[in-house]
Amino acid sequence: MNKEKKQLRAWEKENKIIPVMVKKYCRGKHGAKGKEICEECKELTEYALFRLSKCPFKINKKFCSFCKIHCYKPEMREKIKAVMKYSGPRMMLSHPVFAISHVVQMIKYKNKLKREANLDR
Repeated sequence: MNKEKKQLRAWEKENKIIPVMVKKYCRGKHGAKGKEICEECKELTEYALFRLSKCPFKINKKFCSFCKIHCYKPEMREKIKAVMKYSGPRMMLSHPVFAISHVVQMIKYKNKLKREANLDR
């Protein structure tokens, strides 16, 4: 059981962080106050969490942006990209460990893609 819990750690973290990022976005862009968010952001949060719950790559999951398949509808994908673009830099203040680890993972992933592209040549 311990091994399985460890393998699902990133997936569980993403489940917790998506609502935080959407709330931060809604407060900044839509003027939401307190714990409430607008209907559009509530729908986006529910959609993102639903898609995450159906993810076939839960075991040792990385971020959705690393995935070769995208399970969001194009419209929702654009919305979640806007949320990430707005909230990401602001996460440094409220969730610095998560933000820094995300940046490190993103750099490693991009370097891996470059190495693979160089091997194909």
